[in-house]
Amino acid sequence: MRIFLLILTCLLFGCAQPSFNNDTSHNKTLFSPAMDRDMGYTVYTPPGWSPREQLPLLVMLHGANDDETTFFRYGVDQYLDGEIAAGKLPRVIVLNPQGDRGFWENWHDGSRNYRDWVLNDLMPVVQTQYNTLPCPANCFVSGVSMGAHGAMRFSYYAPNTFASIAAISGRIVSREQATDGSLKMAIMRFMLPVNRIWGDLGKLPRDGDPYVAWTENRVLSSKPLMLAWGKHEDADIVDSNLAFAAHLSANQRPFTQVVFNGEHRWVDWAPVIAESIRFHLGSGDPE
Repeated sequence: MRIFLLILTCLLFGCAQPSFNNDTSHNKTLFSPAMDRDMGYTVYTPPGWSPREQLPLLVMLHGANDDETTFFRYGVDQYLDGEIAAGKLPRVIVLNPQGDRGFWENWHDGSRNYRDWVLNDLMPVVQTQYNTLPCPANCFVSGVSMGAHGAMRFSYYAPNTFASIAAISGRIVSREQATDGSLKMAIMRFMLPVNRIWGDLGKLPRDGDPYVAWTENRVLSSKPLMLAWGKHEDADIVDSNLAFAAHLSANQRPFTQVVFNGEHRWVDWAPVIAESIRFHLGSGDPE
């Protein structure tokens, strides 16, 4: 039964539960013109931070069964605090936007605009409120599960916003795979409003295919990219990352690969998120 549920939710992971009470957390709402409603977000600031301290900004995109508070409820903030206190991690501001199960897309049917909410409505406000260093040199995006898809798509549509990208535990699907008649894709179409989100998958632009964009797009093909997945995740996620990594290598496209000893869950993602921060701020080595 567990395996069946994993397959059914292959693109929709991320969970929630524990505590949410830390003086480095800031839980807020903002009216989004792009979404035409109030949207939530949380901001992590490192211990001892004050507005006089200018820091880089990491946009952290959650998975489909998560929300903007999951980062704190699973103690990722506490893990980062410990790494910073030990001198193992640079100080950074982390923005966690609300993304629902929207795949961080501007929906094809026009009903939801998650990408515009984050890039156009939210980021400028947070950059001002938290006095962060300017983009693109000091702005980065990481995402887990559905958020990994979002991080790569944000970079496709706004290639000059982020200096680097980290895709953690995402399922990376080519356009050919997205339009095939496999059982996996049939299940995905059953579970998700695919046409509302993306329209006709067969009519997507050629370079909307990550296999094309990240090797042929002039900007993206040279953008620092980190791919991470767990040894004990669903085989579909592992296989899709291995295939994409092999494609990048075959095209001599440098990237950073992180294979962690864990599953598709926040307790295993906390160290990987910290590693993504080190990668973004200059300590990642291309594969």
